[in-house]
Amino acid sequence: MLSEKRLLRMRKSAASLCFALSVVLLSPPVLHSAEEHSYAQTIQQYVGEDKVYLLENIRQNITRPSEKMVVDALLCESGPQAIELFKKQLRDYPDPLLDQLSTSRISAYRLALQSTASLPKLSRPLPPPKPGLAEIPDTTRQNTAPLPAPLPERSKKESAMSEKRGFTLQFGSFANKEAAEALADQISVYETTKTIRQGGLFKVRLKKAYATRKEAADVVKEMPFSAIVVDENEAPH
Repeated sequence: MLSEKRLLRMRKSAASLCFALSVVLLSPPVLHSAEEHSYAQTIQQYVGEDKVYLLENIRQNITRPSEKMVVDALLCESGPQAIELFKKQLRDYPDPLLDQLSTSRISAYRLALQSTASLPKLSRPLPPPKPGLAEIPDTTRQNTAPLPAPLPERSKKESAMSEKRGFTLQFGSFANKEAAEALADQISVYETTKTIRQGGLFKVRLKKAYATRKEAADVVKEMPFSAIVVDENEAPH
């Protein structure tokens, strides 16, 4: 049988050992190592720089459910499926660092759908052109205004150069060409767009260019689509 003093010493030793273990386990370095690494800032950076395709490089390393779901949505080629992933992230895995990104993508998608649904429809087809108009003799057109003189060669060159300068708006980048063309069709209701291929992605941009970045940024405020200002002379990446 163990003596009372020996039992008391054993209890004190066990209590000291438990206290020491709790201090070690609850210390900041140990807690920090147990936390999962966050890629939220990297996700926001790639989205802000319009380099969503770079998310493929970190996709396999992401472990947080909220971050994984947002990355899957950003890389998804189907618009409706992407929106469902954004909604699921907000509902099941709220994250203060990513909630605003998911909310803005959902709002932009809804605006695009509303703008498409509100397109005016003709109540009846336009009447066909009246026959015989193309056969009017030239004598009936004697009072028409003369055609403008062709631009001199130098002016043509300057005009071509001016079209290549300046800034324009970019509305999105897609790995799928059909998805890019679908968005371009929606935006074309307001402004003429173009779809270009850069860095393996199809990018939707305005055809119109602006002299300064501020002029281009002011146009974004007047359109129901989110966009970023890009330099037309920027090299493909």
